[in-house]
Amino acid sequence: MIEVEKQCQPSETQLKALLADATFLKEKIDHDIYYDYADYRLFKEDVRLRERNGSFELKVGESSGVSKEIEKKKDIEKYFGIDNLEEFIKNNLIPFIDYKSKRQKYKKGDFNISIDEMNFGYKVCEIELLVEEENIKDAEDKINNLAKQYSIELKIMHSKRQEYFRLFKPDVYKELCL
Repeated sequence: MIEVEKQCQPSETQLKALLADATFLKEKIDHDIYYDYADYRLFKEDVRLRERNGSFELKVGESSGVSKEIEKKKDIEKYFGIDNLEEFIKNNLIPFIDYKSKRQKYKKGDFNISIDEMNFGYKVCEIELLVEEENIKDAEDKINNLAKQYSIELKIMHSKRQEYFRLFKPDVYKELCL
């Protein structure tokens, strides 16, 4: 499946209207640690290896918008051509982002809506659809139309990772995000 996602920062009024008929699914705290080589070659190639609450996930593709998600450890090992993910990380990678976020998840029709508040002050709303590759454009249009219904501006925003860099590693931000 392909995750098609758009981010926004709606006002409290817009968010309340968007979520009025949505179903609240859950709230949880996530602890995310991102790994990369010391030269950030994965990040530069739009490959993100993340450990969330002890489980690994690999996202390949645009850092915000459309990406392929690989969630099975065996498939991640296959992607890197390795046999042991933990050993690979220990011997080759560094943790370069480490934050916690409170995530509230909602379901509104086919849409998944997440409200994330990071422990470093950044708040973002994500509207997403999971689709087959041939339906990406249709999914983008559906997300855009939903946002328009509530006068929510979808715009290119800093990803959580970029905002983390901007605040805590400005040298890395200048190198990788500008």
